[in-house]
Amino acid sequence: MAHRIYETTTHDFDPVNKYIDEKARLRRTKSTWRYTKALALFLLAFGLFLILAAYAYHIFKKPHEKLLTEEKLTKSEKVIKQNLNEEILRKDEKIQNLQEEININPENQKLQQELDEVKKEKEELENQIKNVVYNSDAVVFEKQTIGDFTITTGFSWNTVDDLRYGKKHVDDWCYLRKSGTTLDYYFDRDASQDINLSAMNITKSEAESYRKYCSN
Repeated sequence: MAHRIYETTTHDFDPVNKYIDEKARLRRTKSTWRYTKALALFLLAFGLFLILAAYAYHIFKKPHEKLLTEEKLTKSEKVIKQNLNEEILRKDEKIQNLQEEININPENQKLQQELDEVKKEKEELENQIKNVVYNSDAVVFEKQTIGDFTITTGFSWNTVDDLRYGKKHVDDWCYLRKSGTTLDYYFDRDASQDINLSAMNITKSEAESYRKYCSN
């Protein structure tokens, strides 16, 4: 009996599988790159927004510091005038009582002298309320933040009235402080500030580079 011989054909699909795997890998790579690019653009836009927001806040805050100072001065002025008005009312009441007593006893010189003194005190109070003068020193600070450092410029006037009426300040100073520290580096100070600079982790030349941000 004759035997039949059958031939079998084997197909190698490895190249096809490798091609499919490579295509899938490329698609995953492109997808990951797109996500990474989108995230980078978002972070860049967010960072720019924060910088603009910080600058806008600085611009908004700076002119308001003086306004807040003037508002406090106005409130103090109102309190002083209120106290003077109350004192004037008490003097008026006393004048009225003395006048009634004098009407009953017009020859009483002591009452007349007391009345004259009270009237004089009332007049002095009225002059004070017309021209309230501040004798205390006035100080205003202007701040600017650059990175981790804040540059503060201080201005002082002899009296609050000098500040209110636009007179030039009599003294000014400027210092540098790093965020998270409590020590300052003062510009134009002759004494050694090495300890402060060390705590701020900055050299003197680096600190001096911030001098340009002091307000004039």
